[in-house]
Amino acid sequence: MHDTLRLRPWWGMLFLVAILIPGWVYAQNVAPTANPVLSLAVAPGAPNQVLAGVLNSPQPAAIYRSIDGGVAWNNATPGLAPNISITSLAFDPRNARTAYAADGGGGLIFRSQDGGATWSEIPGFRALLSANSAVGVLYTTVENNRSVLYAGTRFDGVFRTEDGGATWQQLDSGLVGAARRIRSLAAFGGALYAGTHDGLYRLPQGAAAWEPAPGFPVNDIVFSLLADGDALYAGTGALLYVSGSDGAWTRVPNAPTTVYYAMVSTGRLLVLATENGLWTGSGDSWALATVGGAGYSAPVYALANTSRAPRTIYAGTVDAWVLRSDDEGLTFAGPGALAPLDVAAALATATPTPTLTPTPTNTATPTNTPTETATPTPSATATASATPTTTRTPTPTLTPTATRTTTPISIGLEPTATATETPTSPATATPPVADATPASRQQIRGVGERAADVLGRATRTEEATTEAPATTPLETPSGAEGVVAGVDASIMLPTPTPPTISTAGAPVATPMPAFTATPTATATPTVTATFTPTATPTPTPIPIDVLAEVNARLPVVLLGAMSILGLVVLAAGVSILRGPRDI
Repeated sequence: MHDTLRLRPWWGMLFLVAILIPGWVYAQNVAPTANPVLSLAVAPGAPNQVLAGVLNSPQPAAIYRSIDGGVAWNNATPGLAPNISITSLAFDPRNARTAYAADGGGGLIFRSQDGGATWSEIPGFRALLSANSAVGVLYTTVENNRSVLYAGTRFDGVFRTEDGGATWQQLDSGLVGAARRIRSLAAFGGALYAGTHDGLYRLPQGAAAWEPAPGFPVNDIVFSLLADGDALYAGTGALLYVSGSDGAWTRVPNAPTTVYYAMVSTGRLLVLATENGLWTGSGDSWALATVGGAGYSAPVYALANTSRAPRTIYAGTVDAWVLRSDDEGLTFAGPGALAPLDVAAALATATPTPTLTPTPTNTATPTNTPTETATPTPSATATASATPTTTRTPTPTLTPTATRTTTPISIGLEPTATATETPTSPATATPPVADATPASRQQIRGVGERAADVLGRATRTEEATTEAPATTPLETPSGAEGVVAGVDASIMLPTPTPPTISTAGAPVATPMPAFTATPTATATPTVTATFTPTATPTPTPIPIDVLAEVNARLPVVLLGAMSILGLVVLAAGVSILRGPRDI
């Protein structure tokens, strides 16, 4: 009995663990990684098979694969290099088992031949690129009954292959400067269009060089292109434009002012992945798609669907992993709230065009009964008057949101005082006495003996300081030339300041013949009074305390350096969060 009581707490703990562990594991499996999703691709004819490529931060990049409509995901590329980011994914439009992936970090292209389950690098492609180039976008299409793959690069234009990457043709003629950086590709009207960092370009069929798209209104970055029937849409860093068969470009009315990263069509509606969320609509009516009943306004970098099941749309987000919509992009749900995709139902609604149900009024019964009241049944067509409900008053959602102009941040460092070198007037040497009188020569004879005597007394610094005269010590300019070293020492010795002691060494008294060469009156002690006016015209150099100057300016320099470092770190963080804009 006591043993049973002892086990009861353990049984309770086991019961709690049994309840909590499945929920914890399920929560961990909602999103396989915290990395932002940069690219998506859906297998042609198989809307439940989807690939997702991610940025290489905060975890290493990878290609993830789902075969149940985004509920469960598997890492198909473990062990990728740290600098790789999967910027684009594309399936072969004629073979769902062949898929391609682009690397926006190092410029590699990977290929899968089993629907994305395993991947290998296409050899030789990286060698075709310049040193700092990479691959930003992949585009697959069918030309002359053959599958063709185009690769838009960072600095080398466009490459084309029609044999799965065995051989490549570079298409860069006509692309100069920023136009060589490709962000989007689409085939429309018999030409290939490329969205570049210098506007929109096109390569007509059979042409050898690219040309600017006629009439395109701006030279901004064209992030996304979509060919939808007889219309071509181009999404820039601020606006959405559309061109019809006539080639004229106009702005899509009431579309939000934002960055357009990707677009897909359902045949009836357009779904837009932007910096400000998911937008759905057509014509001049646009609204935010909802997630959990609320409009989703966070950045979305990627969209994908397949033409066989256009109503099923996947959206790659920054922090909510991959969302899925089963109603043409009106509502989305995350993997934690998704059920496995009903493939049959998704394929059954491939063309959501309105089907006109013919009224069976013409089925006249052969009976001759005069009850031919069935003929008024065409009045049922009057029910079409209910169609005015489609007059959706376009909500003026086009609030004048300010286009994000990246204003350069100037860092105002406190100007350091530049040491302006004051022009020192030439040392005006005191005019020498015209001729030394005989009396002065007699005084000069004994200067050597006096200098030796004074030098002996000058070494006793303590006694010399007590016997210093009250007059201010004279400073000889460092640049004064023409004064003999021995005479200069004799002049400064009566003022026993420490500088004169350090400069007057024993070797100074040796050049005795120099006293006769410069017969200046400095030998007499009275001449010291005459030197005081000469020192004042020459600006004495102000000693600079280097440590004080460094301490005074160091905080300003450090503050400026820290500000610049902070801006660099902030820019790096923003570039990580907005990876596609810098790839």
